[in-house]
Amino acid sequence: MSLMPRTFAYTVSGAELQAIALDAVEKALAQRGENRRHEIFFTQAPVDIKLPEGVVDVKAELPAQINYISLTPVRVMIYVNGRANRTVSYTASVKVFDTVLVASHDLRIEVPVDARDFHSAEVTVDGRNEYIKDIAEVNGLVPHRFIRAGSPVTLAYFQQPVAVNHGQHVNIIVNYNGIRATAKGIVMTRGRIGSLVKVKNETSEIILTAKVIDAHTVEVTM
Repeated sequence: MSLMPRTFAYTVSGAELQAIALDAVEKALAQRGENRRHEIFFTQAPVDIKLPEGVVDVKAELPAQINYISLTPVRVMIYVNGRANRTVSYTASVKVFDTVLVASHDLRIEVPVDARDFHSAEVTVDGRNEYIKDIAEVNGLVPHRFIRAGSPVTLAYFQQPVAVNHGQHVNIIVNYNGIRATAKGIVMTRGRIGSLVKVKNETSEIILTAKVIDAHTVEVTM
């Protein structure tokens, strides 16, 4: 970005330089498709700078990735008559807000969740996680970690509940070369929906590896 061409010594406003830094951050956010409400603050107060006479040019540089949690460095480089004169370094605090699901109370490990456990609220987000907005994404799942009240939640915090346990009787569906058969079995290891467990065929006593379909069914593909 160029300031008005100057042919004499003058003082460049610190506020003007900081405005250039702010514009660079805004453009970087727009380029990454960030259209949520956000706030940008600089940790330094603007300082005026005296420059020699000449034509002044100013450019701003910042990292490819803007940090929503910690500070983002912004360098404003000042050129006089095409030559680098000095660099002013700023650190920007970028806060981005989104309306997402947050825990209405402490959520315990392995306790299934539903709509009563959450409410929508506008919170600051970190730019790395995809926070949940629709209860359908987690309804019936269980936290694999303790979640404090007021915390925004991501899908990574949850998993399927335990569907089958050791010693449980289940139906085994066997798929073999396009042929589908069923058998009775006993689960040897506990498992969640979609996970693999060991199951013993009650008739042949052969132990197989099966995928958990639901609380009553596992599937073996051969």
